Amino acid sequence: PRILVQPQAVSRIATLLFLAIMDRPEVALGCAAVAISGVALLASLQSFPTIVDRPEVVLGCAAVAISGVALFASMRPSSSLQDALLLQLMQDSREGRKPRASEPEDRPTQDEESNSVALLSGFTMQQARDHAQQGASVAKARTPTEVLLDLQRGNARFWMGKAQRPEKSAFERRALIMQQYPSVAVLGCSDSRVPVEIVFDQGLGDLFVVRVAGNGLDVSTSASLQFAIHHLKVKVVVVMGHEACGAIKAAQLDEATIKKEPADLAKALLGIKAGLDEQRLKCIRDPRSQDREAVASNVENQVEQLAKDPALMDLVNKDQLSIVGAFYEISSGIVDFFHH
Repeated sequence: PRILVQPQAVSRIATLLFLAIMDRPEVALGCAAVAISGVALLASLQSFPTIVDRPEVVLGCAAVAISGVALFASMRPSSSLQDALLLQLMQDSREGRKPRASEPEDRPTQDEESNSVALLSGFTMQQARDHAQQGASVAKARTPTEVLLDLQRGNARFWMGKAQRPEKSAFERRALIMQQYPSVAVLGCSDSRVPVEIVFDQGLGDLFVVRVAGNGLDVSTSASLQFAIHHLKVKVVVVMGHEACGAIKAAQLDEATIKKEPADLAKALLGIKAGLDEQRLKCIRDPRSQDREAVASNVENQVEQLAKDPALMDLVNKDQLSIVGAFYEISSGIVDFFHH
């Protein structure tokens, strides 16, 4: 495949490599060691030009060679630098000069460009496809219990401050183009304080997330979950509410007040309100407990609606799917799974 590298790309790559060297103390020390060894070797050669006469000169040559090899190895770009180089090469390829009217446009096709980037990353598109298929096979073999346990462990890492923040390499991101294979679908709230992937310490392609105010179940959100279940074959569906949810608080207002909101917002809030046991909520005096109970009531209502789907319950009965409710406590970072 053709690889287009513009002159400006060379200078940018050189700059990135220089920054990489500056960011790596061991590389700087290696440069210093090679320089000192080289100076000492040159000084000894001035007095004794014949290498055979000085065994230490031979050892000096070997030391310089070994230091050079070690330095070259340590200068190998990190994955983040490699990604930056690939992005820059792709950009420079796309921004190549436009052909004149009399010249045919000689630009790589999308497949050729993908193959070029793949080769620069050290893998082929076929390897990416194989990796995607392997990942799908692994995801398919997992049970709902295993998937849910992995989700709980991820949340534990998050609230204990030991999140791994898994990132994908260029190879893995390329493989995700071929196929996605999440094991979990999450119906959560669109609240900015509830970033689902971060809360569960998951990476790209791990979760299929549907977010809407109040984590309500309507035609759109239900269709998204059905796609994840029937086509992506997720093993766990989580309906997750959270502490201090504004949509839940608004849904507890009287209908006259709610109807003053814009039409779509009012419709969504009234839908949430219909699923709340307001008489029970009025019996709870503690505001924090009342908040949690209201959110939990809404989540249980969504779970029960999902459970009315015969196709989903068939998967549940075959131990191919679990539908769970959850409550995310913003103040602590803990997700409590309370309905299974």
